[in-house]
Amino acid sequence: MNFDSKKTVFLIDGSSFLYRAYYGMRPIHTTSGKPVQAVYSFCRMIKKLAQKFDPMYMALVWDSKGKTTRHEVFPEYKATRQAPPSDLFEQKEKIVEFANLIGLKQVAKQGIEADDLMFSIAKDLSKEGLNVVLITSDKDMGQALTSEKIYLYDSFKDLILDKKSFTEKIGFDVTKLPFYFALLGDTSDNIPGVHGIGQKGALELVTQFDSLEDLYENLDEVSKPRTRKALEDNEKNAFLSRDLFLLQYLNLEISKTLLKFDFGSWSSARPLFEELEFKSLLADMKPEVSDQELQDFGQASIFAAEKKTEAMASKYNFICVTTKIGLDDLCNKISQAKEVAIDTETTGVMPLQDKFVGISLCMEEGCSYYIPVGHETADFQLSKDVVFAELKKVFEKYSIKKIFHHAKFDKEVLKNAGWDIGEFHFDTLIAAKLIVKDWQRVGLKYLSEFYFNEPMLNFEDVVKDNKYKDFSYVPLDLATQYAAADAHQTFRLKKILEKKLKEEGVEKLYYECEHPIVDVLCNMEMAGIFVAKDELENLGKKVDHDLSKLKKEILGLIGSSNQDINLNSPKQIEDLLFNQLGLPVQKKSGKKTGYSTDQEVLEVLAKLHPVPGLILSYRELYKLKSTYIEALPEFINPFTKKIHTNYNQVAVATGRLSSTSPNLQNVPADGGYGSEIREAFKAGVGDVFISADYSQIELRVLAYLSQDKRLLSAFEKGLDIHAMTAAGLFDEKFEDVTHAQRQVGKRINFSILYGLTPYGLSKDLKISLSDAKEFIEKYFAQYPGVSEWMEKTIEETKKHGYVKTWLGRKRDIPGIYENNKNLYELAKRIAINTRAQGSAAEVMKIGMINLEKKFAEINLGAKIILQIHDELVISVPKKYVEDVQKITQDILQNVTDWNVPLEVCLRSGKTWKDISK
Repeated sequence: MNFDSKKTVFLIDGSSFLYRAYYGMRPIHTTSGKPVQAVYSFCRMIKKLAQKFDPMYMALVWDSKGKTTRHEVFPEYKATRQAPPSDLFEQKEKIVEFANLIGLKQVAKQGIEADDLMFSIAKDLSKEGLNVVLITSDKDMGQALTSEKIYLYDSFKDLILDKKSFTEKIGFDVTKLPFYFALLGDTSDNIPGVHGIGQKGALELVTQFDSLEDLYENLDEVSKPRTRKALEDNEKNAFLSRDLFLLQYLNLEISKTLLKFDFGSWSSARPLFEELEFKSLLADMKPEVSDQELQDFGQASIFAAEKKTEAMASKYNFICVTTKIGLDDLCNKISQAKEVAIDTETTGVMPLQDKFVGISLCMEEGCSYYIPVGHETADFQLSKDVVFAELKKVFEKYSIKKIFHHAKFDKEVLKNAGWDIGEFHFDTLIAAKLIVKDWQRVGLKYLSEFYFNEPMLNFEDVVKDNKYKDFSYVPLDLATQYAAADAHQTFRLKKILEKKLKEEGVEKLYYECEHPIVDVLCNMEMAGIFVAKDELENLGKKVDHDLSKLKKEILGLIGSSNQDINLNSPKQIEDLLFNQLGLPVQKKSGKKTGYSTDQEVLEVLAKLHPVPGLILSYRELYKLKSTYIEALPEFINPFTKKIHTNYNQVAVATGRLSSTSPNLQNVPADGGYGSEIREAFKAGVGDVFISADYSQIELRVLAYLSQDKRLLSAFEKGLDIHAMTAAGLFDEKFEDVTHAQRQVGKRINFSILYGLTPYGLSKDLKISLSDAKEFIEKYFAQYPGVSEWMEKTIEETKKHGYVKTWLGRKRDIPGIYENNKNLYELAKRIAINTRAQGSAAEVMKIGMINLEKKFAEINLGAKIILQIHDELVISVPKKYVEDVQKITQDILQNVTDWNVPLEVCLRSGKTWKDISK
């Protein structure tokens, strides 16, 4: 949404920004030890707002110090809040100083909270025809949306809401918000609400009744006895809570001219930035420019982006090398360099299939080179063979450190083009992932803008916007500006990220795990796996036959009037089930209108009528066909006749590897057609597959992290952990546990790390909520060390704002400071799961690194070709299978020095199906 800056006022909730700045970033200090993370983050947040909205009117609104008018009504208001950290107020003083320096007006009034001030200012200014944007994440500020001119902006989610969209989001009119919160209360502010009524119950009541008064006048219409009793017992608290939530209007007489703001004063903060050692913010500051320069670059304000090509070209020297003399000169410069950043250009994103177009290299800041070899429209360029021959000489002769941004991709491109570049020194993509927050990106263009405030040309700028077929058709002058910039910014980023790895304490994780695994993944991807295309085609015919059979059976049950029905259309299935067959609606769909026909709904309805069950079978089979049987052949490389999946190190926040193009980690392993799909994946001639599967790795990680005595003992003795858990749950002797009981134990064992809740367990096991609660209580009674570890993990997360894995990967958990209960509970689950899943992923990665190294030593032709989370698939000549199995098991079981034994299960066979569980 675009706002006219001349007609819009932006009001920032100062306290909300302050706490987010303090807790949303790991502690950083000046060289003298002064904590400054809140100040630094706050300044960046203000800058980001300025860049997004270019405001002419903006103010910072603060809560009053001490007691407020709400304390007069309810002395216990906010009484349960913990005292903020002492350094928070110290940093706030610097934030106030920063605001004063840049001319950002600050509004506060004794005894009044920021919410009331923002509401009052917004109400007055909107009457004058101005747009007012309230920048806050406070959940009850929706009631301030009294005019079409007032908006809420959540800067964390980059979400703007007006009255209409906010109403759609919450499901009722904004005027009912005080009514809603009167029932719900707010533990963070110690507002009691109605004890026993949660979000769902409050929503039902707000939807049914017009107001709190209407509700209490018609209590007999409340259908649930427990809810009615809760309302009767808490009537006083309900009205008190409503009054505390109501925003108070004050006649402040603040005009927009008092809130005038000019970002031309940003440079006035330079002395403060120097004092607090904010190097990146200082680097962002531009020298004053003339009106002519502003016109030349089309700049609208001090923060407007320069045209990307001209901006980079005016600062740096990007050179296109198209002659042998130029190449010799470049090689001479490389020979004198200690490190070189390298980037490749291709016609697409498939390194083993697309054409190699050129290579860029940078040895020093300020200058970068692009060597085209495959441009279709170039008048003259060197051949790939000549370029590789000269570059190979210089890199083999001298010890030059090689730097990449996404080394795996570039190494595969070069190797496929004929140059095995060997070991590399640094990957800025992988390093950045260990440093940035979850919400931040790690692409080179993003990092350049984030660290250097320098926008770069995007692929779309160069290729798509100019309607070129691919990069090989881009003219050399434009291609050079794009490609050379990639190597140049990679070279600069390396220095920053290398330092940050040390500052963040993740050097060990990078150099011992994430860096060396790149070469392992590169080798795996290049090896690929053979897939019998003809077998998949035959399987597709069998599935088509079964789909036709299922459809015929469904049509026979629903009548001739539905012969043209599309069984993959949720809308048509909804009409069939609920209108024509008259089956009971279960829940609404995710859309604004209509009812759900998802798997959960169909499973319930299948007990009432045969058609839903048949539709469910049809959908499952159709998904198998479209996702795997039809899709997999499209990924077979036409040159190698193999599938070369892509393993991504930076996609999953826990550090787990993911697989794309195609995703081979999700190929079904169960019986039926899933197994037949895996049967099409075959070992090469004379080779077999070995499956090496870590047994219960996440539970073993849990035992190590929690040091629970029963878990440690069970794994040490080799006991059946699922049967042991089941024995405790059902009060049975270990030897008397049935298969069904063991399955329950297994479900709970694995679910505990994913935030097991009574509701989720009751739904999963189809048991009562009380039984589910009892199971969970018994689990923690059986394994008290696990309970203690979870509590400790949550406390440490609250203290630091992040969790750490075995090797030190940090994951920020901002939701741990959420007042919203659902978001807070989600944050707790993420914290616990990250430690377990992330540590298990690290065990696997170290195992892969050690195994790859050993395979290179023994030289028996063994290759890791697939990784499916806790399992590796290895290709090996049949005559060496026993030797390689022994080596594999020994390596993988001895990755750690934990007091928990790791167990690896081995299977071998000619196809992927043969080695599946």
